[in-house]
Amino acid sequence: MKEVKILTIDERGRIVIPQIVRKSLGITTNSQLMMVSDSESKEIKITPIGLRNESNLVKLRITMGDSPGALAKLATTFGDLKLSMMYSEAVIVEKNKTAVWTVISESPDFSLEELENVLKRKGEALKIEFLSLE
Repeated sequence: MKEVKILTIDERGRIVIPQIVRKSLGITTNSQLMMVSDSESKEIKITPIGLRNESNLVKLRITMGDSPGALAKLATTFGDLKLSMMYSEAVIVEKNKTAVWTVISESPDFSLEELENVLKRKGEALKIEFLSLE
């Protein structure tokens, strides 16, 4: 069932998610939500992500070659590592040369340096940047 509500932003930029919506989605105190804003379409999407602790997430900006199968190799590498992706967006920077893939994923059980090495070796990433989730 869809709920449509008009929300008001307070002076500190906060909104209140109505109780009926929180209850129907299983959102409780300390639940984590992922917000994706699109400045072009002027839309915000908020999705419960089902993780208890923000430290379980990592945000990466991965530079790769813009060639057929490049994104698939990287996505397969995440799958091989058994890492779920909460969000991903790929953008071509220079046609037939470079693209950037932004990913929010579960943190691996090993170091981020090891993750970077695997993504470069198996996924053929050119550059990996670890970003703040804020």
